[in-house]
Amino acid sequence: MKQKVLIFIDWFAPGYKAGGPITSNVNIVEHLGNEVEFYVITSSFDYHAKEPYNGIEENKWVDYKGAKVMYISPKNIGMGKLKKAAKEASCDVWYINGIYSRYYSIYPLILAKVLKPKKVIVSARGMLSPHALAVKSRAKNMYLTLAKGLKLYKNVTFHTTNEEEGRYAQQVISEKNPVEVAENLPRKMNVQTCGCPKMQGELRLVSFARVSPEKNTLFAIRALKDCKQKVVYDIYGQVNNEEYWQKCKDAINELPENVKVNYQGSVSPSEMPAIYSGYHALYLPSTGENYGHAILESFMNACPVVISNKTPWLGLEAKKIGWDLPLDESLYAPIIDRMAMMDANDFTDMRKSVTTFITDYLANNETRKKYLKMFAL
Repeated sequence: MKQKVLIFIDWFAPGYKAGGPITSNVNIVEHLGNEVEFYVITSSFDYHAKEPYNGIEENKWVDYKGAKVMYISPKNIGMGKLKKAAKEASCDVWYINGIYSRYYSIYPLILAKVLKPKKVIVSARGMLSPHALAVKSRAKNMYLTLAKGLKLYKNVTFHTTNEEEGRYAQQVISEKNPVEVAENLPRKMNVQTCGCPKMQGELRLVSFARVSPEKNTLFAIRALKDCKQKVVYDIYGQVNNEEYWQKCKDAINELPENVKVNYQGSVSPSEMPAIYSGYHALYLPSTGENYGHAILESFMNACPVVISNKTPWLGLEAKKIGWDLPLDESLYAPIIDRMAMMDANDFTDMRKSVTTFITDYLANNETRKKYLKMFAL
């Protein structure tokens, strides 16, 4: 008999605008669906959307690739609806995403005290790191103090994607909470072996990420100001803060003529492989990534990366698959110019290194085993 796991998450497929957490949970369902019976309780609206998903019935269980999903409408969401749905799912294992969401993180923890599933797992999603806690710190610290006082996290297992995140969880909540470390599962897709043709002296860069301080969009733009070669940088992702985006646009206007930056809006995951084929490399010097789905998917699309050293993807230059650099603006333009000056043969060799690396990475089945162990009783 399959283990039954109930997932709580603010947004789920077909949503995509919230980025990594959606991708992580969709990948879990797609990779483990043959061994685990998944139920998902989520919102019927995408992140910052004004209308519900098209063609999906709200407030009832519907099928998504073998999982049963309850898309709850905003007017129906509440403790009563969540309790009813959780009882209907009747799962021994609960997998709660995030820390601060009222309906999909906090209420499930409260409900767990009433319905008493055999195992409660909380995936912190990077929300307990020092960098994350520094944003709106007063409200977060007030909640965490209250949650610990009410013992909401008693007997909870934390899921983290690396050892460092696990230490943060235990430092902030309690060292008594066990931690299961399992990096995110990759999207199910074929590895590409070719991409955008390369001309010496030119480089086409792309990013798939929210336009936000966390993703360091403004830094990425400013770091291009000293590029000497012909560079195009296209940004795909949600703009949530117009004030921040205005700063980005001001920085774009100050770039030299040889550097062009274009905002291309948001795209769904299904569109990304075709888009990647028009670029040479991912450019994403973010302030931190627990995992970095965009980085992995760049490799899967035969694109090397230029990223910060604040992600798990390190030592890239030695592997000939990209660069992971400190967050110093002056370091990025020389590397980007160096890539731009590669001719077709040099760049093809780098692309082959990327394909070899990602093929070997995906052949490793250990991550899948970690999730099955985590969800087991």
